[in-house]
Amino acid sequence: MSQLIEKFRTTHKGVPPEKLVGVYFDLLNKIEQSKKEKDFNKMLMYCQMSISLLEPLIEQTKKEFGMFDIKSIPAIEIGSVFLAIYGMRGQLLNFKEVIEYFPELNPWRESIERAITMQNVASKIYRYVKNNEGCLRAELKKALGVEDGRMVSRVVYYMELIGKLKKEKSGKIYSLSINP
Repeated sequence: MSQLIEKFRTTHKGVPPEKLVGVYFDLLNKIEQSKKEKDFNKMLMYCQMSISLLEPLIEQTKKEFGMFDIKSIPAIEIGSVFLAIYGMRGQLLNFKEVIEYFPELNPWRESIERAITMQNVASKIYRYVKNNEGCLRAELKKALGVEDGRMVSRVVYYMELIGKLKKEKSGKIYSLSINP
C-alpha cells in the first residue's frame, strides 16, 4: 500500500465521496482561475490538493457512469509542468506515485514522465544560463546535449513565464539571463 494514498484516505476518512468530488471540481475551477491570473504558486497548491481527491473522483465516476472516462485532469496536466519548472521533484514523484497506483490514471503516465524530463532539462538550463549570462536561446539545445529542441523551447517559455529567466532581443535572436 502506498503511504501517500494511505495518508489521503486517512485525511478524507468519514467525508462522503460525493462531497469530496464536489471539492475536486471546486479546486478545478480555482486551478483555472489561478492560471488565468498567473498566480502559479496558488495554482500549484490547488493542483496538489486535487491530487488527494483523485481516488474519490475515480470511484464516484465509475459508480455513476460504470467506468472512468474522464479525458482531462488539469491537476496532473498543468500541475506536473509547473512542478517541473519550479524544480519540485519530490512533488512530481508524489504525482507519479498516485498515477501508478490507480490503473485508471494510466493515460497520464506519459505526462508525468515528460514532466520529470522537463524538470531535468529546466535544471540544466538554469545552471547553464547562470554560468553563461547572456547566452543565446538558440544555442541551448546543442550546449545542453538535449535532443528534443521543442522540449527546450517549451521549458524556456515556462521558465520565462514564472520569472526564472529573462529574455532580451538581440537583433533577430534572444539572449537569456537569470531573472533576479
